[in-house]
Amino acid sequence: MKRANRKLAFVLMLLIMVIGLFGSAVSADDAYTGSVIPENTLKEFGSSSLQALKAQALESQQQDITTFDQFEVEQKKGIAVEQPFVTQAVYETPDSILNVTDSLQVNDSEDMIFFNVNSDRSMILKLLSTNADYLAQLYIVDWSTGQAYPTSVGAYAQTQIALKNLPAGDYMLRIYSEGSVGEAYNLSMNAANPSNYNILVYYSDTLNVVLASYPNGDLYSNGKFIYNSQSGSAYSNLDWTREYYFSWGSGYRSRTHKVYNPIITGVSVPVSYSSSYASSNKALLLYVGENTGFMHHEAYYQSGPDHIYESSFYDTLGKRTPRSLDSEDMNWDHILVYDLNTNKTIDFYSVLNYYYAAGIEPAPTATPL
Repeated sequence: MKRANRKLAFVLMLLIMVIGLFGSAVSADDAYTGSVIPENTLKEFGSSSLQALKAQALESQQQDITTFDQFEVEQKKGIAVEQPFVTQAVYETPDSILNVTDSLQVNDSEDMIFFNVNSDRSMILKLLSTNADYLAQLYIVDWSTGQAYPTSVGAYAQTQIALKNLPAGDYMLRIYSEGSVGEAYNLSMNAANPSNYNILVYYSDTLNVVLASYPNGDLYSNGKFIYNSQSGSAYSNLDWTREYYFSWGSGYRSRTHKVYNPIITGVSVPVSYSSSYASSNKALLLYVGENTGFMHHEAYYQSGPDHIYESSFYDTLGKRTPRSLDSEDMNWDHILVYDLNTNKTIDFYSVLNYYYAAGIEPAPTATPL
């Protein structure tokens, strides 16, 4: 009986030792709050120049552009086409965005570029050339009859046009001259966004990026939906994560930030954005509000005789995450940066971003395009 009691006591002692050895690691998250920023430092945190860029409403960039709501087809002026058709056109995106540089010559007096859209789209077209006689005209193609029919939509040299409704189907752009030939031209087209926009918010010089807003509040960039300004919904397509992990032979240090299901309360005009972490020559600043999800986690591990494991889910404000932003968080601006080139969220400027709040990385800069 005594031996059994001694065994029980020994087991209990071992259990106590194990708990003592690993207890700090298990409860480290509750005890360690190393990322909390002192209140006096938080008071100095500002929104840099980014706050001033928040737009009351996105405005149209439509300047020096002729807009067509739809096109008419001239059925009696079809030209013969054959399939497959090989062109030297350089497509940035196979079916809806192109940028072509070529020339017209006496023995090569017209170029034909074929493309297809599988849903109703809008289109922007621009033709640049020193020859004012050059014209890029839109044709609708009927491969079953081998005919391409001219439409009422086209762009002369040094002009750009917008077409609000380009129905799904096969098309051709015919580049030819109504006079002399011999000069080079550059043709840009973007037919990636849905049809019937109401505002062209931004388009780049080469038309490789076109940002369009719609009557229902939808905002699209190159056919990619960003968010709806009228719904107040959460948008997982705008989630952002930044992860840091550094290891050595006997340990590691890590830090992770996550913004998920953001609620967008405002948007900037298109900007050029630059920070230590991410940059973009074409971006939007998306201001997030209450109920946006946020998670911050840091961990430190060191093995050896003086075993150390620290883990914390507390953010810079001393609140445990994952959590939803609340009214207290709205004392600061929280800004996601959306890159229009890649259609991805690339940065998060906020007092909740440890690198910015602690002054490890300087405040970013943004300049309207």
